[in-house]
Amino acid sequence: MNDEFSLEARFYDETWGKYDYDADMKFLNDLFQKKGCKTIIDIGCGTGNHFIRLSKLGYEVTGVDISQAMLGIARKKKKEGKIRFIQGDMRRLGIILRGEKFDAAICLGMVFSNLEQYRHVQAFLSGLRQILRKNGLFIFNTRNAKKINEDLLNRLILERLLVKERLQLLLFFYNTRHPRNRNVIIWRPVYLMKENGKVDLQIREHKLRWHNFSILRRMLIESKFEVKATYSGNAIEEFNEEEHANMWFVTMAK
Repeated sequence: MNDEFSLEARFYDETWGKYDYDADMKFLNDLFQKKGCKTIIDIGCGTGNHFIRLSKLGYEVTGVDISQAMLGIARKKKKEGKIRFIQGDMRRLGIILRGEKFDAAICLGMVFSNLEQYRHVQAFLSGLRQILRKNGLFIFNTRNAKKINEDLLNRLILERLLVKERLQLLLFFYNTRHPRNRNVIIWRPVYLMKENGKVDLQIREHKLRWHNFSILRRMLIESKFEVKATYSGNAIEEFNEEEHANMWFVTMAK
């Protein structure tokens, strides 16, 4: 099967992976400790920057990702702890993890935005509800459709310059709105590489959805998740739909 994230996987930790994961860990660990969570599933785990840290804190972690390339890098980074890797589509959790139960689930970064259509969100929530214990936590973040940054659309923008011994990389992006859904952004990373003297240009394309807060909250409730809190990030500032671009949900399976 073609891995549409293979190139992103190769450069992830040196580009987008510079995020402050330790701040997320404090936020998550506080919640998990209060609820006595021990088994965690990291949905869209990528190269493992969240779940490896969770494992070091003593949690038993399962990482799920659709990309074998991402999981391959995560496996190389694994040093210790109870970690399991599963390749699979987040919309099929109830099938690929049938019969299993977890104390908590996380879905962080831009992962939830890959659920481009609401039928995909429904399929994901349905499967997730099957594998979470009653009162299990589900913590995720996504982008607010009311706060799409127009300055980042329809322009070629330099994201990162990477220089290594045999590799030079210029990473650009060129984002546009989807012609049939203004809340879906077509993210196009553009890779201009010179590796071992050979020049290569590759353009990838991924559809990412910015979500409507009210609709998403209603879908969670209809899928038997109680919304316990919404924040603008991991700093515990209450989410305001008119002000914040990012929204973090803390929910509990009923």
